[in-house]
Amino acid sequence: MESKVYSQVYSILKTSREGVLDAIKGLAEVGFDGIEAMGTNTGELSKADFHKFIDDLGIKIISFHSLRDDDDREFAQEFGAQFTDVRPLDHLVTMEDCKKSAEMMTQACEHLRKFGLTGIVHNHASEFRKVADDPEHTLYDLLLNYTDPDLVKFELDVGWAARAGVNVGDLIRKYSGRFPVLHVKECDAVAACDDDLDHFPKKVMEMMKVETASADNKKIVKGAPVFSPAQIEILCNSRSWNAELGKGIIDWQDVKAAAEGQPSGCAAYISEREFFGFYGHEGDPMEFAKRDCAFLRAL
Repeated sequence: MESKVYSQVYSILKTSREGVLDAIKGLAEVGFDGIEAMGTNTGELSKADFHKFIDDLGIKIISFHSLRDDDDREFAQEFGAQFTDVRPLDHLVTMEDCKKSAEMMTQACEHLRKFGLTGIVHNHASEFRKVADDPEHTLYDLLLNYTDPDLVKFELDVGWAARAGVNVGDLIRKYSGRFPVLHVKECDAVAACDDDLDHFPKKVMEMMKVETASADNKKIVKGAPVFSPAQIEILCNSRSWNAELGKGIIDWQDVKAAAEGQPSGCAAYISEREFFGFYGHEGDPMEFAKRDCAFLRAL
C-alpha cells in the first residue's frame, strides 16, 4: 500500500504529553507516510519550528484528534490536515439518544468545514450494542442513518468493531462512502459478554471514582484521563485482544477491498494499538509501530 499508511501518535504515547517529538520522528523513521496527531502538542517548539520539523521528516499530518476550540482547529488547518474526530455522546442507549448525538455531530461537522476539516466519528465497541427501543439496529447503525452522508464521515476502528462481533467488510459495503479513514487494529477474540464492550472496564472506572473523592486528586489533565499504575495494568490486560496484525479474526484483504471500493476510496489507513504484549518486545511501542507499518505496506 502506498501513500496511505499513517500512525496515531496515541499508540506511542497514550495519554502522556512527554516525548512527542521523539515519537513522531520514530514513526517517520520506520516508514509511515504521516501521523494522526493528538491535540496541538508541539513538544514546546514554536508553530513555525514544528512545521519545519514535520516538513523535514517528509511526513504529513492527515488528521488531528482532540481539538478543543477554534484556535486548535486553525492550527490543524495550517498544517494541512483533512480530518478531525467528532465523538458521539456518552452512554448511548435509545433511539432518542442517537438522534441527539447525530444532531450534535452534524452541527460540529458543519462548523469544522469553516476550517477545511471533515469531521470523522470515531468508535469503540460500545456503539455496536443494540438500541434499547430498536433491537433490529445497533447504535452505530442509527448514528450512520441519522447523519448526513455528505457531511458526517466515520473513522471506523476496525479492531473495536471486530471485538463487538462485526464483519467489518460487510459494514463498509453496507454504508459505502461513509469511511474515508480506517483505524487499523487487529482483534483475536469477540467480546464474551456485554461488559467486554466497555471502552474502560468497570473496575477501572470504579477505582477512579474512589481516587477522585478527594478534590486534591486531579485525574483529568487537559481533557485526558490520568490513570494509576494499577488502573493501567487492568486496562492493558482487558485489551490483550489487540493481537498482531494479520494473526487475528479480521479478513484484511476483504476490509481493504471494501474500503477501496467506496466511491472515493479510502484516504488513510491509520495504525492504532491498544496492547503491547508479544514479539518478545513487551513495552516497546516503536517495535510494534515498525511491524504494523510493514504489515500495512504489504497489504
